[in-house]
Amino acid sequence: MGAVLGVFSLASWVPCLCGGASCLLCSCCPNSRNSTLTRLIYAFILLLTTLVSCIMLREEMEPHLKKIPGFCDRGFQISMTDRKTDEDCDVLVGYKAVYRINFALAIFFFIFFLLMLKVKTSKDPRAAVHNGFWFFKIAALIGIMVGAFYIPGGSFTTAWFTVGMAGAAFFILIQLVLLVDGAHSWNEIWVNRMEEGNPRLWYAALLSATSLFYILSVIFVGLLYTYYTKPDGCTENKFFISINLILCVVVSIISVHPKIQEHQPRSGLLQSSVITLYTMYLTWSAMSNEPGKQMSIAQSFDEKNSFFLSPDAKFQNMTSKWPAVWVKISSSWVCLLLYVWTLVAPLILTNRDFS
Repeated sequence: MGAVLGVFSLASWVPCLCGGASCLLCSCCPNSRNSTLTRLIYAFILLLTTLVSCIMLREEMEPHLKKIPGFCDRGFQISMTDRKTDEDCDVLVGYKAVYRINFALAIFFFIFFLLMLKVKTSKDPRAAVHNGFWFFKIAALIGIMVGAFYIPGGSFTTAWFTVGMAGAAFFILIQLVLLVDGAHSWNEIWVNRMEEGNPRLWYAALLSATSLFYILSVIFVGLLYTYYTKPDGCTENKFFISINLILCVVVSIISVHPKIQEHQPRSGLLQSSVITLYTMYLTWSAMSNEPGKQMSIAQSFDEKNSFFLSPDAKFQNMTSKWPAVWVKISSSWVCLLLYVWTLVAPLILTNRDFS
């Protein structure tokens, strides 16, 4: 972060950073739209903080944190049941560090959410704050982020874990809506091209994509049964895999049912195959968060990277990861429910136009 501040302190950038210009290098992009550059910069900030979060998950960060005055002093940390307050800085790396970084991001963007309410045009005076003054905004973000590391643990960690779970569920819900809509749009585009252009070519493309997704889903199911179940146990995993497999088959049958085809002629197996594959992915993602599981290569990768939803059990106040499991497995059911609703809605709401 210090390197970033050092770059921003260059004298040639000061007018651009401190003024209302939307880009970091004014002379390099004079003809670009403010809104486009602003989005790119905010996206870069999110990417940068994600990288910092990944770095803070590394235990090698502990010696560097110890060099910061006050970070490891007695009284700074709230004691845990199995650790002393002045033992070391390891409670400030791992998932707790990620919580603090993302807490700072949430505060930063929430402030701008309030500041930009009802701003509909770049002519609004507040739009200048949104599109410029990057030096002050980045400095403020770094300040909030550093200050967040001085928040004691205890109730903060528990509360932010709850907030993170709720936010993750909402984010996944948005993903599901976009996925279902995207699957329908994809199928509609290819069907249109099949009707207007070379029918054999686009029919082959539809058939190939649908077959590929179903084949991958079947492979996924086989791997899940192999690595996440065993004959004398893993009842929950057997239930998750089996029920989602059954639901995916039912959804695929519904998508080509004559009644559905009558009201939605372009409903087909391409959409169902996409939803099926994503459901299997969510099933794997849910089971990879289960506590007490036997580690596999895929699970090991998941543990080292899914840090937004899977706190490290070594430092965790909460002793179970089941909330993360149920958020993801519930999301798989919501995904299937949303897709089924898009199929049956024209049959139920006959007065509405779903074309």
